[in-house]
Amino acid sequence: MKKIVFLAFALLTATLPNKKLRAQAAAYDRPTVNFLLVTHGDAYDAPTSAFFGKIPKEDKFYVNDLTTKELKVSQLSRNTLSPTAWQQVQAELVLQNVAKQEIAAWYLRKPDGSMSMELIHRRGEFNATDESFLMANATKRGMDELKDLGRKLIAKTYVVALDYANIAYSADAAADMHTWKATVRAMVFKLTFDANLENSIYDAWTDEQDTPESLAEKSKRFDQIPFTLEFVQQVSVNASASALITGRSRGDEGTLQTLTKVAFSVLSKEALQREMLKKGYDNVMNELEKKIADFKVKSGVWELDPIRAKVGKKEGLKTDQRYYVLEYEQDSKGNLKAVRKAVVRVGGGVADNRVMATGKSEASKFYQIAGRRVEKGMTLEQRNDAGIGLLLGAGAPITAKEVTGLLQMRVEVLTNKVLNMGALPGLYVYGEGILESASYALESKFTDAYGLTGGGKESYSFTRWGFGLGKGAYFWRNFSLSPYVGMGWEFVSVKDISLETTYYKAGANFSINIYYPFQLVGGVSGLFYGATTLKDSDSNSNSSSSSNDSSSSSSSISRYSEVFSARSSGSASGFVGIRFNF
Repeated sequence: MKKIVFLAFALLTATLPNKKLRAQAAAYDRPTVNFLLVTHGDAYDAPTSAFFGKIPKEDKFYVNDLTTKELKVSQLSRNTLSPTAWQQVQAELVLQNVAKQEIAAWYLRKPDGSMSMELIHRRGEFNATDESFLMANATKRGMDELKDLGRKLIAKTYVVALDYANIAYSADAAADMHTWKATVRAMVFKLTFDANLENSIYDAWTDEQDTPESLAEKSKRFDQIPFTLEFVQQVSVNASASALITGRSRGDEGTLQTLTKVAFSVLSKEALQREMLKKGYDNVMNELEKKIADFKVKSGVWELDPIRAKVGKKEGLKTDQRYYVLEYEQDSKGNLKAVRKAVVRVGGGVADNRVMATGKSEASKFYQIAGRRVEKGMTLEQRNDAGIGLLLGAGAPITAKEVTGLLQMRVEVLTNKVLNMGALPGLYVYGEGILESASYALESKFTDAYGLTGGGKESYSFTRWGFGLGKGAYFWRNFSLSPYVGMGWEFVSVKDISLETTYYKAGANFSINIYYPFQLVGGVSGLFYGATTLKDSDSNSNSSSSSNDSSSSSSSISRYSEVFSARSSGSASGFVGIRFNF
């Protein structure tokens, strides 16, 4: 009986589908992408066209040499965001035979009708990975095998029509700021290419044996092939850029106005417009890489400790780009689905692999920020994010027992996502706002200087605005430690008198992934106070008082200790909260 049960169990398990499979990781086949500017016959055509001509080529794409660089669609309003705008753009693509231009570029077609496979073979070789190179070398055809791989890349040819819409400029002389805004829409089209079209091209192929009559006939045959660009998707993103107009100080700005002048540079109206146009292009690229499957870089995990993959600058890798680690699982019907197992970012030292594969190319490093154990052969897939963390939390004092409550909001932004300068992985800038309540008795020097009546403890509300720099360090896959330093300003009102105090801050946060992108965060920080300035709300002047007799005394108050003795040497506090990463 036991043997029968065992045999039945073995038969049952043998027929059940395998729940987890280690499928070969999908390779990244470089698409060919041509960006064409949509013009409208208005005043914005010249600046957008001038900028468009200077856009650097993306490393991760091939670009065909087309005659058409711009699409003039006068009937399409620049100030109307129509969901069917792509139809008018597509009509212009047909009118200018852009699909035919793409094919002619691929086959290096000359005016006499002659064509060549040289570009296709060259791109096939350049597209090859170390794995495909080694596999090809093991065949009889060798490198010819790689050359022919270029043929499948033709089907990954795209045209992206970029249209800068709703362009607007505004200036605020009082704030010394000006701003350009626009909505950028990208209409994506894909070249239709299959075996039948490829055979039609070969039927129109010319060689040295052709007579003038046969050349004319084959040229006519080529012109009759129905090349088309199929609409794929239309996306819209917003772009804005702000800067100072003059940067000159009036002498009466508050701290936040002064900070604004530090944070923003002085740019002319024209330079600021170019900045906005660039942000629009960058935002569109980020969105397209999220939504177009062929634009997402894919690769297999090559090594562990640290995680490495055979991708690099050739695929447009940038420090701190986000990737999902996927594993294929099989459902009860035998269908494969990709399941996220981990989340990683590109580490420092992106490999420069912009050469033909040799089987020994360098691999780029990645660092894990969430998920389970990563194993060789799992698939890495590009999943762009903003590199922003929003933290909300509540705190409690460690040293300042007078503090009765603390609420904090903090925004962290990875520097490499903003500046794209290849800086230290995990380096971020932050801005924070904090509300704190505490009870204090006022010091006699302050009450005497302002003619106030001293007394017992009263409750005061303190507001802080600050910024700083930090570095995230990840370990054990789901844990991170993030030390930081910063500075800011603390504001509090006592009666009708406003106090503003500079503070300096150092601390560290410890994070645990709940389920990515949510994290539980705890932290400690130390606050050190600098100079204090006072402003009487009645006279709106620094260190002023309504009493002439007390003006000399009030002007000598420059430290917190002369108002709240318990805040004289700073404080330490801890907090817990939730961070959402997006």
